Amino acid sequence: MKALLRTLRISWRTLLLFAHILLGIILTLLFVNRDLPPGSRASRLTLWWHARACRIFGASLQRHGEISTETTLYVCNHISWFDIPALGSQLPAHFLSKDEVARWPIVGWFATRTGTLYIRRGASGAAQRSMNEIRDTLQQGGNVILFAEGTTSDGSTVRRFHSRLLQAAIDAGAQVQPIAITYPHAQGVHPHAPFLDDTNLAESAGGIMGGEPMQVRIDCLPPVNAADYGRNQLASTCEAQIRDLVERVYRQEGKN
Repeated sequence: MKALLRTLRISWRTLLLFAHILLGIILTLLFVNRDLPPGSRASRLTLWWHARACRIFGASLQRHGEISTETTLYVCNHISWFDIPALGSQLPAHFLSKDEVARWPIVGWFATRTGTLYIRRGASGAAQRSMNEIRDTLQQGGNVILFAEGTTSDGSTVRRFHSRLLQAAIDAGAQVQPIAITYPHAQGVHPHAPFLDDTNLAESAGGIMGGEPMQVRIDCLPPVNAADYGRNQLASTCEAQIRDLVERVYRQEGKN
C-alpha cells in the first residue's frame, strides 16, 4: 500500500511539474531574457516559479535573516541541484553554473534565458572569464549566487571555499553575503537532499517527490563590504560563518 501511494504521489507531482515547466516556458518567452533587475517583473516571475516548483516537490522552506538589498554576491554552500530552486525562490539573482548545464534539455534553455553565468572548468582562462562576467553583472546592478565549494557535499559540513571568483565582488565594489542552506531531518541531513556523483537527476527528483516531506532552511548571514577584505580572507570568513551555522543547525536537529 505504501509503495502504491508513493507511486501515485510521484505520478501526480510529475504531472504538476510538467505543467509548471510548460507555463514557465511561456512566461519566460514573454517576459524574461537574461536580465533580472531587482524588483522587475522578470525577477518576480522567477521568484514565483522557483517557489511553486519547490511546493510541487513537497518541500517547505524557512528563511532566517534578511537578504541584502544592495548589489550583492551571495556566497553559498552547495548540497544539491535542489539548492537552485530553493535559493531561486528567495534571491533574485544570476547563478554561476558549470557549462554542461547549458546543454541539458529544457533545463539548459531555462538557465540561459534566466541569466545563468557559466564556467568551463579546466579550460584555460575559464576562471578569469567567469570572474569578469560576475564583475560586469554586479557593476550593472545585478546580483550573483556563487557556490564557492565548486561542487556538492553530503550536506553535513562545508568544503573549502575557493577564493578566486570572489575577487569579482572586490573589483565591483559590491557586498558579499554568506548564505547557508541546510536540509534538517531526524537523521541529520534529509536522505534525498545530497546530489553526489553516484546519483542521477531522475533518481534524485523521484526520491524527493516520493519521500517524506523535505524541509529546506536558508540562513542569510550579515553581509560584508568586499572591499574591506582580500579575496582569501573573504573566502575563509564566509566559509567559517557558513560552516558554523550548518553545524549548529544539525546539532540542534540532533537534540530534537
